[in-house]
Amino acid sequence: MEHIILSHSGVKKLNQGMVELFYQDIETNLKRFVPGQWCLLKDERKNRFFLGFVNPFVENNRPCARIIMPWHKDQNIEEEALLESLLSKAVERRRVLLGELKNTRLIYGDADHLPGLIVDAYENLILIQVNTAGLDRHRENLKSFFESIGEFEVIFMDNKEYRKGEMLPEFESAELPETLEITENDLKYKIRRDVVQKIGFYFDHRLNRRRAAQLTSVFKPKSKCLDLFCYVGAWGLNLLSEGAARVDFIDQGDFELEITTNLQENDFEGRGDFHRGDVFKFLKEYDGEPYDVICSDPPAFCKSKKEANKAREGYLKLHGLCLKNLKPKGILIACSCTHYVGHDDFQETVVEAARREKRKIQLIDVGMQSYDHPIEALNKKNSYLKYYAYYVE
Repeated sequence: MEHIILSHSGVKKLNQGMVELFYQDIETNLKRFVPGQWCLLKDERKNRFFLGFVNPFVENNRPCARIIMPWHKDQNIEEEALLESLLSKAVERRRVLLGELKNTRLIYGDADHLPGLIVDAYENLILIQVNTAGLDRHRENLKSFFESIGEFEVIFMDNKEYRKGEMLPEFESAELPETLEITENDLKYKIRRDVVQKIGFYFDHRLNRRRAAQLTSVFKPKSKCLDLFCYVGAWGLNLLSEGAARVDFIDQGDFELEITTNLQENDFEGRGDFHRGDVFKFLKEYDGEPYDVICSDPPAFCKSKKEANKAREGYLKLHGLCLKNLKPKGILIACSCTHYVGHDDFQETVVEAARREKRKIQLIDVGMQSYDHPIEALNKKNSYLKYYAYYVE
C-alpha cells in the first residue's frame, strides 16, 4: 500500500484528534494518486501510520485526505473486508444501544471510521449518502451490505453539492417513495418526498425530545406550547404525547400537510395548528396569550468559524424573542446544531437574553445527541448538538 508523508501541520492536526487534512498537511505530491485511493499516512518523526484515503482533485478549500483510523504498517489491508467489518461494528452498536435498526442513524461518518458516509434507516427504507471518493468507490459493496441486514429497500440519496466539491460523478438514483414513514418515541411521522430535508429526518434529538416532553409534563401539565422551526412537528408531537393541551407549529417551509397528517396519525387531531412563516417575524408580531412552553430548534446559523459571531447574535435575538412570549413560570427549550457555536457560547446567549428581558432563569435539564450519533467527548468536532431546558420566572 502506498505511503504518504505528513507535514508538521498534518501531524499536529492528528495529535489534536482531527481527521480531515488539506494540501498543506501533506508533503507527498498527490498527483499520481487515484481519487479515493486508500493509503497509509506516515508521521515520520514517531514512525507511526494512519489508514486513510486521498483525493488529489478536490479544491483547495476542501480536505484532500481523510483519516480512517491508526494503523500498524505491517498489518494487511483488504479494503472490502475492512469496510464490511467497520459497517458491521457500527450497526451492532446501534442494535445494542437502541435495540433495533429501524428509525436509526446507522452510520455517522467519521464517528464510525467511515468518513463522508451517512446512512439512515426508516420503517422499510435505508437512505445512503456518500460524500467522499474513498467510499464512493465501494457503492455496490455498501448497497449489498445494507440489503443484507434486514428487509429494507436501499436507496442512494446523493448530495450534489458535496459530490461536486469532491469531483464525484452523478448517478441516476432510485426515486424516493411518495411518502417517507418514520416511528420515533412511539410517535408516527409521514413526510412527503417533495419536502424531505437533508437525508430525511433528524434522529439526533430523539432522546432530548422525550426528555423535554417528560419534563414539561411535570412542570406544565395541560400547557400551551410553541414548536419553532418545526419541520414535521417532532418536538410538538412529543409534548402532546405527554399531556400538552395544544401546540402551535411554526416553519417557513411547506409543512402544513405533514403537521396535519402527523397530528391525525397520533390521535392529536384538533390540538395543533401550523403557521407558515418566518419564526423571527412571528415572534415579533405575536400578540396572543403567552406560551407555557417554547421549543426552539433552528437549523445551523453558520457553516464556518468566521461566521460564529454573527450566529451568536442570531441566537441572542431569537432567545430574547422567545422570552418575550413566554409566561412566568414557563419552560424554554433552547437547542442548537451549529458546530461553530460551542456549549458555553450558546448558553451565554440565553443568559444574556434573560438579563436583557429581566427574566430570572434556572437551567433544569441538559442533553446531547442520541446514541446513534456517537461522540467521544463534547469538545470533538462531531459533537455539534446542544439541548438546554430553562425554568423562567
